[in-house]
Amino acid sequence: MGIKVYLHTHIKKIFSDTIIYTAGNVFNRLLPFLLLPVYTYYFVPAEYGVFSLVYSFWYLIIVFYLYGMETAFQKFFIEAKTFEERKSIYSTTIILLIITSVLFSLLIFVFSPGIAQIITGSADHILLIRLLSVILIIDSLSRFPLILINSLQRSKLYSFVNSAAVVVNVASNIVMIVWMKMGIEAIFYSYLISLSVLIIIAGAVTYNFFSFKIDFKLAKSLFKFGQVFIYYGLFIMSVDLIDRFLLEYFKGKEVVGIYSASYRIGIVMNLLISGFRTAWMPFFLNLKEEADNKEIFSRVFTYFCFGGMVLFLGISLLTDDIVKIKIYDFSILNEAYLEGLVILPYILLAYLFFGLYTNLNIASYFKNKTRYLLISSAAGFLSNILLNIVLIPSYSFIGAAISTTLSYFIMFIVLYFYSQKIYKIDYEWKKIFLAAIITAAVYFFNIFISHYIKINYLCNVFLEIISVILLFILLFRTNLHNIISAFKVRANT
Repeated sequence: MGIKVYLHTHIKKIFSDTIIYTAGNVFNRLLPFLLLPVYTYYFVPAEYGVFSLVYSFWYLIIVFYLYGMETAFQKFFIEAKTFEERKSIYSTTIILLIITSVLFSLLIFVFSPGIAQIITGSADHILLIRLLSVILIIDSLSRFPLILINSLQRSKLYSFVNSAAVVVNVASNIVMIVWMKMGIEAIFYSYLISLSVLIIIAGAVTYNFFSFKIDFKLAKSLFKFGQVFIYYGLFIMSVDLIDRFLLEYFKGKEVVGIYSASYRIGIVMNLLISGFRTAWMPFFLNLKEEADNKEIFSRVFTYFCFGGMVLFLGISLLTDDIVKIKIYDFSILNEAYLEGLVILPYILLAYLFFGLYTNLNIASYFKNKTRYLLISSAAGFLSNILLNIVLIPSYSFIGAAISTTLSYFIMFIVLYFYSQKIYKIDYEWKKIFLAAIITAAVYFFNIFISHYIKINYLCNVFLEIISVILLFILLFRTNLHNIISAFKVRANT
């Protein structure tokens, strides 16, 4: 097989899987966006702020429920040589999770009044915390059948299972909120129902890998490898979520609601990042012994950057027009939330930097240097707290958005420094920097036109769409290497 065909085959594989996973990996990512018109129509910002705080607590506390077992399980499972080994790994992991999740949730249920007071500022929301204690058990267990399916690189099955849960969740939300007129608790009942459906379907598909046996020696090895990911996961989640709690402290629940609603618009970018992350780990682990894998990883990084830039331009330019479209009384964002849209470009950049950071995980896994993931995520965590404390009092949710963007950028820089020392990959930085300059120029040109030159609304939208299409053609249908070479020739003459 020629090198070009070899590269094309593997690059096509990762991005085709990414598209499939993106289509199906929507359960925890796309739902808040799909249901945003309903939430922002039926709940005032302060109510949505309460949901956002409890939701953020969910994604922080789930790190302790999983205690690094997601990553440990997937690595051990992929590297296992026989079906029996894989069965033992899966069964041991599931049994461990059942025991620990039940214990953790009992503690949360018992202390729910105090937790509600700390998280939401009122013990009146005790029901939400008790619902969450049950959800956390099902959530932690439901992930592992999906990870097993992902490890087998069965992306279509993975997407089907996730999509079934999405349909159930959306339907449950609409029934409970629109027809039954329930409050914020309806969102958590919907999660409870759809997660239960998810674990039933995924469990039925993977039941042949499960037995009621636990290998304590294997359990110790899994925990030993995964323990670093407790802190790593906590740092990553904190960077994404801690700004809500600091915003609530400095500015109140209403600001949290406005910020969270606009933050969710960026879910489109995060959805693609999430799909890529799902496909990425089994992809690069299966290429560990390939001779030309570094060239594949470099090319994937380049195309990932290009795709991220096109998405950034499209979402940042067109969102303001799309969210204001009304169908009957519904729009994606209710008028009470529109002021938060100013944060969108920062959030899109933050997700893009996190995607680039994910691309660099190769070195840490190949060289068993997972401590570099811990160091880089800790740098992001500490910088995020400091930046939020400095910026939120003066700049409110804009300060929170800037803090998130800078924190992910810092994480990327730190991990890049360490990963290049232990597993050097020659990334195509000239192409990437040129693409970034072109993207920035097109973005600011459109911002200038829309703010300072009064043109017809439809003409402005048409210009934005054409800009996105032209950027896509330039990055994916032309050879930027030739453009760089032309600049070099001109400079030399």
